[in-house]
Amino acid sequence: MSQPRVVVIGAGISGLSVAVTLQAEARRSGAPLNLTVLERQPLAGGHARTATAGGFLVEAGPNGFLNREPETLALIDSLNLNSRVITANPASARRFIVRDGRLCEVPDSPLTLVKTRALSWRGKARLLAEPWAPGPPAKEESVYEFAERRIGAEAADMLVDTAVSGISAGDSRRLSVSAQFPMMVEMERDHGSLFRAMFSRRRTGRGPARLLSFDNGMSVLADAMAAELGGSLMTGVGVTAIERGAGSWSVRLDDGRRLEADRLVFATPARVTAPLLRGVDGALAQLMNDVVYSGVAVVGLGYRTADVPRPLDGYGYLVTRREGLTTLGVVWESSLFAGRVPEGHVLLRAILGGARVPGLAERTETELLDVARAELARVIGIRAEPVHVSVHRWPQAIAQYTVGHEARMAGLRQRAAMHPGLHVCGTSYDGVSFNHAVKSGRALARTLAAELWPAGWRATATPVEQVAV
Repeated sequence: MSQPRVVVIGAGISGLSVAVTLQAEARRSGAPLNLTVLERQPLAGGHARTATAGGFLVEAGPNGFLNREPETLALIDSLNLNSRVITANPASARRFIVRDGRLCEVPDSPLTLVKTRALSWRGKARLLAEPWAPGPPAKEESVYEFAERRIGAEAADMLVDTAVSGISAGDSRRLSVSAQFPMMVEMERDHGSLFRAMFSRRRTGRGPARLLSFDNGMSVLADAMAAELGGSLMTGVGVTAIERGAGSWSVRLDDGRRLEADRLVFATPARVTAPLLRGVDGALAQLMNDVVYSGVAVVGLGYRTADVPRPLDGYGYLVTRREGLTTLGVVWESSLFAGRVPEGHVLLRAILGGARVPGLAERTETELLDVARAELARVIGIRAEPVHVSVHRWPQAIAQYTVGHEARMAGLRQRAAMHPGLHVCGTSYDGVSFNHAVKSGRALARTLAAELWPAGWRATATPVEQVAV
């Protein structure tokens, strides 16, 4: 059997996942494989990088992942990382929003719903009437339209729109509910009510998901995958052009070299992929350009515990739109996971910008630090000088699944299928979370394996159900 040549462009979590999974299957079955993974940046991992300094451990991007995705758990198991997985402090289930300048606990039970100041009594009564809300319309709904119909305008404004800004840095009035939160649509479809769906899940033992990370941060997984790939991974190498040859793809690198590929995988954001494909298929490139992004800045601030005027007893807080702040939310990182700070200190991570303040992530680090500190002082009264500061800017960080996203992606994939050997994966297409990135990459690896070794392909073993922690 000839040795198939596979080139993966982009070594973020999706690119690493597809490469590691494909390599593992080739080794397990004894199949030939010539694999190359290209990454323009000096380090693999994309947004999932961890910075450490002076005893502070700060995530540049996602700070964890939920334990609900079997693909992520299976990947961790395959890399022998189970012993390095840690679980968030149970107190992290306690979350807050900022309403009228005050921290208000987000209700997660009938008792906290009664006590919370996040909603008025009218808003609480309308939320409790959710089981009797009207059914879905014939048209595709935005996240906000779905929430307003099910739980009322006040809860949609205070809880859902606020949560969406924290999860995806997006605007709930523009995002598609079926693309961004398909589980919500399924819950309504299968149970007729979100409340009934949640009660059903709890009766069957599916309680709230747990937040997981690694002992030394999210870089642990990226670094382990990079080590697993060994010499197949080339960092600090950019791609300048793509050409379609006779039965193969030609990849031109920024150092003048060329690579030939039988299968070409783009695991880069659609906005990065588009210009490389413009000379191959202008219509496909335009479809990729239609994917819009929202930028964020992440400001890590370490303080002495004595300088913080209130206990950081929860996950952190999100900021409602009406507050008019630049901050989308602040995560109390040292309250989530052990080992993030030196003794006697706390760590907060402010997320700024998003769709509410476009372009903010392009401001200087000094400007971003000043904004974060001023708004932190306004909300929880911290006015002391921080003992640790880190700033990470992501000008186009998160793909926005606006209304019509699913139809656009169907057209994009149909167009890409016209080019044999061309594949795409990642959060531009298949979900924006860390778990989605892993799942997208591993699913594509199986597709590639079935194409490359159709006779000897054996299905991957059933993913482990749970990481031992």
